[in-house]
Amino acid sequence: MNPTMTEGIDYSFIFPENDNKRVHIKFLSGPFKDVVYRYGGVKIEEKNGEGHLLFNYDVVESPVVKPKKLEKDLAFKTYIGDLLVELMTSNMNQDIIDETGTDDTQESNLQ
Repeated sequence: MNPTMTEGIDYSFIFPENDNKRVHIKFLSGPFKDVVYRYGGVKIEEKNGEGHLLFNYDVVESPVVKPKKLEKDLAFKTYIGDLLVELMTSNMNQDIIDETGTDDTQESNLQ
C-alpha cells in the first residue's frame, strides 16, 4: 500500500464544467504526476469471507502514457485503489453532511 496521500500536495479534486456528475482527481506528485482520472461505480463484494473493493475508472488525461494504455496498467490501478480506500476511510471518520447543509441529526436549513 502507498503511504498516505494528502489532498493539495499529492492530489487535487477537479470539478469540471462539462462533467457535473463526477469529480476528477489529478495527481500533483508521485509516479503518476499530472494524470487526471475519475472513478465510476464502486462497490465492496464479499468472496470467501473477505471484502474486495471493485471499482471502475476512466483516465481523462495522461501526459506520458496514452490514457487507454494507462487504464490497463496494474500499478496504476493499485495506486488509485489505495487512494480510494483512503478517501472512503477518511469519509467514514468524519461527520456526515447531507446535501441540505445539515448533519444527519438536524432538520434541513432550507426554507
